[in-house]
Amino acid sequence: MSAMPSAPLPSPTALRLVCLSRGTRVSPPLGLAAWSEDERADLALLLDGPRAGPTPTLPETAAQIPDPGSLRSGTLLVVLGDLPPGRALLGRWLGPRAHVPRAVRCSALLALGYERLGGGVDPRSGQDLAWGYVRARQAEAGAPDHA
Repeated sequence: MSAMPSAPLPSPTALRLVCLSRGTRVSPPLGLAAWSEDERADLALLLDGPRAGPTPTLPETAAQIPDPGSLRSGTLLVVLGDLPPGRALLGRWLGPRAHVPRAVRCSALLALGYERLGGGVDPRSGQDLAWGYVRARQAEAGAPDHA
């Protein structure tokens, strides 16, 4: 157990779930009752399973995270720790839930250029979360444009 306090959890008003696996059921974290369909909502990413091995590597994880340049300035991206269950029917029922370590998720966010990184466990859902924000762009931050 770390003596350092964990980062305060973000408190988005809405999260839109982004995932490659169809038919995956995961509850929204951070006290939200439902996933949003609004394209302007902050994002939660459910990573896909690894190609080989028990969990995705750092490069595999980073490859699944959206480029921050493709997102709206200031967008929060929450990367969920649990992976969807195996695709085979028995894997869904009997297989253990695979988990991507928070250090791998945060390292991937850092490598891609996200800022204000954090991580923690959501007390309501028990989900292990890692998050980062898209850097505020100068023109959108209200700074004068020097062309």
